[in-house]
Amino acid sequence: MSSIHLNGRDLAKKGSWFIIENSDMDKSQIKDGRYVLFRGVNFGSRSKLSPYIPLTPLDKKAISISELKKEIASCSTQLDLLKESGFNIVRLLVLWKALEPEPNNDLDKLMPQGIEYLSLLKEIIKELYSRGIMILLDFHQDIAHEILGGDGFPDWALAIDKETTLPEIPVRDNRRWQTYYQLNKLVKKTLQSFYNNKLTNENAGLKDYPVRTHLEKTIGQTIKFFKSLKNEDEKCFSAIIGVDPFNEPHPVGLNKIKFESELLKEYYFNVNKEIRRYDDKIFLFIQPRVDWDVFSSEAIDEPDTIEKKLSKFDLRRFLKIGDMSLIKTPLDTNITQRSLMELPKNITTYLPKNLPSEITDRGVFSFHFYDTRSIMHAILKIPDNISSYKQEWPNLFKQLVQAAYDRDLIPFLTEFGGTHDSERVREYIDISYEQLESVLLNSTYWNYDLYNTKDKNDNWNLENFSILGPNRTPRHLDVISRPYPMLSSAKPSLLYFDNTSKYTAIIIEGKVVDEPTIIFIPDHIHYKSGFSVWATSDKIEWNEKEKLLSWFPKKEYNKNQIIITTAKKDGFELDEKNLPKPSRDADLLSKTEFITTFPRK
Repeated sequence: MSSIHLNGRDLAKKGSWFIIENSDMDKSQIKDGRYVLFRGVNFGSRSKLSPYIPLTPLDKKAISISELKKEIASCSTQLDLLKESGFNIVRLLVLWKALEPEPNNDLDKLMPQGIEYLSLLKEIIKELYSRGIMILLDFHQDIAHEILGGDGFPDWALAIDKETTLPEIPVRDNRRWQTYYQLNKLVKKTLQSFYNNKLTNENAGLKDYPVRTHLEKTIGQTIKFFKSLKNEDEKCFSAIIGVDPFNEPHPVGLNKIKFESELLKEYYFNVNKEIRRYDDKIFLFIQPRVDWDVFSSEAIDEPDTIEKKLSKFDLRRFLKIGDMSLIKTPLDTNITQRSLMELPKNITTYLPKNLPSEITDRGVFSFHFYDTRSIMHAILKIPDNISSYKQEWPNLFKQLVQAAYDRDLIPFLTEFGGTHDSERVREYIDISYEQLESVLLNSTYWNYDLYNTKDKNDNWNLENFSILGPNRTPRHLDVISRPYPMLSSAKPSLLYFDNTSKYTAIIIEGKVVDEPTIIFIPDHIHYKSGFSVWATSDKIEWNEKEKLLSWFPKKEYNKNQIIITTAKKDGFELDEKNLPKPSRDADLLSKTEFITTFPRK
């Protein structure tokens, strides 16, 4: 058994799962492919800075292909670490500013600058795919533009007129950058102009300009570029599974119902139309509004909400409390911790349900989750209340994935992570993974940045999330790198890993296809003396070099289970208290027998 190399063209959708579609199968057999689970990272903060390429020394504002290849070679250890950690996907940031630095007069072609930029990204995609890592193209923005401490939009796409002008000095190290969505007039007007597809920029000589159409068309041309590659570059397109067309869309004061149900819907439908001109298999990742799953201090449209209960909250007074950078969780002396706990915990997105098949057939519900209390605690040097998260998150995560199910989309957590400014970041990361395992979520961690420094952290607004710390030292990789089924012979119904006992349990249910379940096991991290296997089937192969276990479940069983522990002697009994309740089912456990031990060489 060799390393897994998926082909993005072979991916299909079955219910809320990615599956492998075998092109040799007829249509009646396609839906019997193996189930795919993605675990990955974002190539993050360095991509937000000129030249918007994630593998570029910090002192460079431009890079040639030859220079990039040298940098890739110098980073080979860190790229290898991605594979060794079990990551099989990277969310690769793509910046609109690099693709269309000036208004493109021919939207059926990329600008020369855009072709040059994508040619650089192509080299990174090739390197990642050579390691079996798939790619999600993320057209990224944060508060629109870097002059405000954000990223993404070209200069010409800013809403500039007599009332909204550029700051005299570019904003840097802005820990309060997210407040700009609500407080900065230029950010609000720029994004409102984008969503409404009607921009005025007096500096660029634009009036009532179809700004949103430009990004929609540019995304389509990006797909055309990659699909048109030939010879040794052609396989790049096989690495790309999907497009995330807009990062963290914020309503910026617009009616939230109209924003999601009309404006965002129209944007996503238009992007889908553009990418389908060139490919019918790539997945469309649809994000709800950024604040759909967090408390917000601004009033919204529906009655009896948390915002209504907090209507007396003064945002500007809040901003004076310490060095707060987020506004999503209210702090106010008139609101007690108890009253916060009593506030409603339901979350809502107004993205439409009953979406047409041209969306749902290749549709993914892409969402982010950061508990903003944790970030504020880190800023104020207050210890995290991990026990509170453990109580609240299970219900929240069920709601997150239910929003995807309600729209017949695949749920995918494309951003989550813990700030290393927190004293309890390790515990925060661990329970984050426990929750996404509990609902079997595809995920990409924020972030993997090769240029983190002691003084500037991730080098973007002093954020400090990167798995790699200063000098590219891995941080808490033993919590992040965990066993999981990359490919499953039947539908997974349970994924469980306990970082203390090192018990791993996986259950799959339903018809078993004639292909193995492939489980990534980081034995070098969690099973340094080897591991033992209990399973409902004894046909198992272990590839220590690739860290992949091939397991052939029994076809006659409707439910199969595999359990992995630290190395034990033959005859050792499982400690049931270390197993989750579904694994302890009497009938299933009676069929789960000790198979073998794989000692580390």
